[in-house]
Amino acid sequence: MSESRLAEDVRAALEEATAGLRAPAGAAARARSRARRRRAAYGLLAIVPAAGVIAGLTVAAHGGATAPGITAAPPAPAIQTDAYVVSHIEAALRGANDYIIVTSTSNGSGQVTTAYQDPVTGTTRSVVSGSGHKVAYWIKTTVSGGADHWQTTYVDYTNRTWWAKSSQSGKLGKATSDAIVLSAQTTPAELSKALATGQVRIGLKGQVNGHAAIELVYAGKLSAKASAVHYWVDGKTFQPVRIDLPPFTAASTITESWIPKSSALVRQTNTPQVPAGFRKVPASPAFN
Repeated sequence: MSESRLAEDVRAALEEATAGLRAPAGAAARARSRARRRRAAYGLLAIVPAAGVIAGLTVAAHGGATAPGITAAPPAPAIQTDAYVVSHIEAALRGANDYIIVTSTSNGSGQVTTAYQDPVTGTTRSVVSGSGHKVAYWIKTTVSGGADHWQTTYVDYTNRTWWAKSSQSGKLGKATSDAIVLSAQTTPAELSKALATGQVRIGLKGQVNGHAAIELVYAGKLSAKASAVHYWVDGKTFQPVRIDLPPFTAASTITESWIPKSSALVRQTNTPQVPAGFRKVPASPAFN
């Protein structure tokens, strides 16, 4: 299937899925900005993963599909009531600042994007590799004056070049809803709030890549959208491990893992590293 045809299929799935669910004002704009920056990474970020991230911010019901790598599991022991599971997930989320959160996506053509985020600083280091090319970029995000501000450092290991730039979004609108929308951009604090306010509940208990896992689904006013996103946490650590977005294929799957912080990992995540001898070039205008 060609990339353009695949993009059309994804777009159709998203249009079908987005009826009736609204994200807070400004969220979609921020997602589009993130997607533009990712796609600008020498063209290595494919349409499908970027669209998947945006879908997570605006998606509504898309029933019937099951993502690859997920199987049913026997019922959990009776002691693991929903309240028990929720309390353990909330406890795990409260410890997020002690970890670097790692997510990984693939466009299905061998190009992989791995992102390392420090929840304390809001800085993300992304590594894009595949097709014989490798780039890395650091983005530090802050909010001030009613807008998002980004400081980006971009290193191209193949061409031995680098650049840095500052940019910002337009003025952010005020939230029109308190709804927490499950996506790759959902922070541990937001997910914890969604659980505490009953916007998200425990869904299926199954297996993700051979490990016991528990699905979180929309509840309350969004209960009709319960099948819109498959958001899985590990059955032992209760940390997020996988997010499946429409159209629920390998290319729209995001894996997540939490790595305990070390001084070296924190420095690597937060501090841009430009190898000696790399040539500084003008910043890419496409990387907003």
